[in-house]
Amino acid sequence: MDLTTFPHRLAVVAGLSLAFANAQAAPGDLARLDTDKAAYAPGTPVHFTANLRTGPASTQLVVSYYHLGTRLSQQTVPVKGTAAQWTWQPPKTDYQGYLVKVEARAGQQVLDQATTAVDVSSDWKQFPRYGFLSKFGKLSAADMDGVMQQLNRYHLNGLQFYDWGDTHHRSLAGTPAQPAAEWRDLANRPSYFATVQGYISRAHQYGMKAMFYNLLYGAYPNTPGVKPEWGLYRDSLHQKRYAFDGFPAGWEASGLDMEDPGNPGWRSYLFQGVSDVYAAKNLNFDGWHVDQVGDPGKLYTYNGQRTDPSKSFGVFLKEAKQAQPSRPLVMNAVNQWGQEQIATAPVEFLYAELWTDNEQYSSLGQAVQYNESLAPSKRTVLAAYVNREKSNQPGQFNEASVLMADAVIFAFGGAHIELGEHLLDTEYFPNGKLQMSPRLQQQMQAYYDFAVAYENLLRGPDRKFEPVQVSGDATLAAWPPQQGKVAAVGTRAAGRRVVHLLNFADAKTLEWRDNKAQQPVPAVRRNVAVQLAAPQKVTRAWLASPDFGHGAPQELKFTQQQGQLSLTLPELHYWDILVLE
Repeated sequence: MDLTTFPHRLAVVAGLSLAFANAQAAPGDLARLDTDKAAYAPGTPVHFTANLRTGPASTQLVVSYYHLGTRLSQQTVPVKGTAAQWTWQPPKTDYQGYLVKVEARAGQQVLDQATTAVDVSSDWKQFPRYGFLSKFGKLSAADMDGVMQQLNRYHLNGLQFYDWGDTHHRSLAGTPAQPAAEWRDLANRPSYFATVQGYISRAHQYGMKAMFYNLLYGAYPNTPGVKPEWGLYRDSLHQKRYAFDGFPAGWEASGLDMEDPGNPGWRSYLFQGVSDVYAAKNLNFDGWHVDQVGDPGKLYTYNGQRTDPSKSFGVFLKEAKQAQPSRPLVMNAVNQWGQEQIATAPVEFLYAELWTDNEQYSSLGQAVQYNESLAPSKRTVLAAYVNREKSNQPGQFNEASVLMADAVIFAFGGAHIELGEHLLDTEYFPNGKLQMSPRLQQQMQAYYDFAVAYENLLRGPDRKFEPVQVSGDATLAAWPPQQGKVAAVGTRAAGRRVVHLLNFADAKTLEWRDNKAQQPVPAVRRNVAVQLAAPQKVTRAWLASPDFGHGAPQELKFTQQQGQLSLTLPELHYWDILVLE
């Protein structure tokens, strides 16, 4: 959460959005295509379910399995009625992504086609796809099933349980032996143990990690047992507490007193509360998503010493890991504050919530690259709230704002925390006033399929950035983006050269937040001539995009002369990846 803006933007949203679960599928015979898990341990079979509409009667499904542009195998599945189920055994190699293309056929006639993806990974931190849950009122099993089925369809392998707990200084209501059945969260919303537990159970069934959310230094004012000596202060005489306040009337607390994460007494107190969460009967959280509120400026300890709380983040996280060695940790670096300390701590991946001075599309790539310079083996998840200034009124997300931000984040090898009961529009996760159109829901599904299918090119441990010289079409230019241009980003991964082409040719803004929701859907560019410097011999060129062809690879004809490679892209909408072997 962001220190400067959060209190002014809070809103309590009643009810549960099931927009994802009720997403309208595109016309055709295949209504829905699902896998039984978000990710699979090596050697685990994948179970698929295809639901078909009544109408043109498919007699069979022809299923093709791809890895990095190569078809591995194909099988035929008979159709009975309006559903088909089948199983596939992926290769046992760890950390691999696969594209699965399904054609519904009547005889040899193709009536419809759809794709999904499969991630075979023994540990989620290699390719984290992080989502959230934020509404823990009294929900039916069907409500939870609908939300979780759709989050699984997006292949999310970890969920942040935002504001699930009782208080920030003691998340668990009741005792570990007898947790409370009901409590009120900070916003005074009723929360139910059965809902939290039900979501955790479903997350585990889908192979997702369930991470409980809490600040590392927040306490309700005047909490018995929380000592003034543990606090952070605005003055050297401990007369003015550092507080995160301004919460709306009717909340359980008007604000939170901030404690010193460098103080051993506070750490011991908070870690006992964390231990209670893990020990709670039938709760079974996997780990802790640690939050902060950003750079507060000048602060003092109770004893009057100047202090920078971020300098204690590393020690805090290391002690948290020592207290619970088997529990994963993730910590938010608000606008990258404290990321240097977090990166060397035992966190699963790096997480950054981007704000002022980091609102350009180029900032998204810079954040990922900077984080990788701090911790090359750790991936990055970004919190970046597009159309945020529109989020105080009901409406719809601007399609181009969402997809262009995701295209850039994914192209640079990051992930975007954005999917939960709704698409995130502010730093207060329960807010859900902006909704996705049915078209955007389908596009998001395609983007997440694509991110999994080509994860080895996008986020593999051997992926390196390299400069790219690109010419041909007049709009082509190297990254960073320019209005009126198609930006090219060069990488090498999995023994291949990859060029990402990101279409800013029609862009009205280069700010990903796009508060005016003015970014237009780019015109589809066809037959785009591309020339690349290619001193090494190229034996194969292929193209893939989440925007067309169901993400499937397309072979490209090319010529290579005197260190120059020439080819034509058949289509470019938001984002193409060009792969040279």
